[in-house]
Amino acid sequence: MPVKEILLLRHGHRLAWQLDPTTGKYTSSHRFPSGLPADPPLASHGVQQAVETGEHFADTLGDLVRQDRVRIYSSLFYRCLETLRPSMERLREIQQQHRTQGGLRDGVEDLKVRGELGIGEWFGRAWFKQPRPASPERLKNTWFPWVDDQYTSLVVPDEHGERIEALHDRVARALEAVVNDVDEEYARQGRADEQVTLLLCGHAAQIIASGRALTGVVPEDLDEDDFQCFTCGISRFVRRATTTTAGEDGTGDWRGGVGVAGGWDCVANSDCGHLQNGEERGWHFHGDESFDSYGPPKGEDIKVEDTGEVLVGKL
Repeated sequence: MPVKEILLLRHGHRLAWQLDPTTGKYTSSHRFPSGLPADPPLASHGVQQAVETGEHFADTLGDLVRQDRVRIYSSLFYRCLETLRPSMERLREIQQQHRTQGGLRDGVEDLKVRGELGIGEWFGRAWFKQPRPASPERLKNTWFPWVDDQYTSLVVPDEHGERIEALHDRVARALEAVVNDVDEEYARQGRADEQVTLLLCGHAAQIIASGRALTGVVPEDLDEDDFQCFTCGISRFVRRATTTTAGEDGTGDWRGGVGVAGGWDCVANSDCGHLQNGEERGWHFHGDESFDSYGPPKGEDIKVEDTGEVLVGKL
């Protein structure tokens, strides 16, 4: 079991958007790089949080990067990748310096971010199609050259969004799949005895659901304020020495304290000690989120912006 540690990072403070659930249209007063109103960049304060986070990871993950014992996954929404930008620049610089000094083992690729839709944003269940991020190819070629455009998401959310229970199961499936994928990657290389750290960058609801899926501890009231998710907060989970196995689809018996991929213990709950302003913009669930009771306006088309193009579907 190479994967020993998982770090969950919430994106930095972002710009805002609005949704009119009667039309299914997302809007914003800001211009967003991807052209998708539900895909905002960071606010200036969020950019500073990302820089501070990058310095922190350079200090704490630098040695692991030199040993090729770090794998990074992220939601593909712009704000998450923008949050990772300073970290990737610093960590790739460390890796390249180590490579030129002859310290990196042969065949090690440059550090990349694997875009996993399964750890993407939570959009409530709706009668309309919910937003999708830009493609890995566009993200890599236009803004983030370290995005792995050869990686294919292991889990894809329902295009019409999810209710809160389904979100937890989706995140559980994604975490189980990612951990197993990296375990198998290192086993194929004959490195199954090495300890690997996963860094996952995502969103508030997904991070809370991740904490519950990893530990298997799910409160009866899903609105309970248990796992924290401050902007650029870092949660740390360590794999348990004795493991049990969740259901094959990751949706069954991970609850009840079992946890996905053998179970994990939370040793840091959205720590913000690396940030100048500390804890900011915490969030927790406030009931389910769904828009399917509205229904479409009759006789109209709905336009959904996606990676710069407008897709039109007849209602």
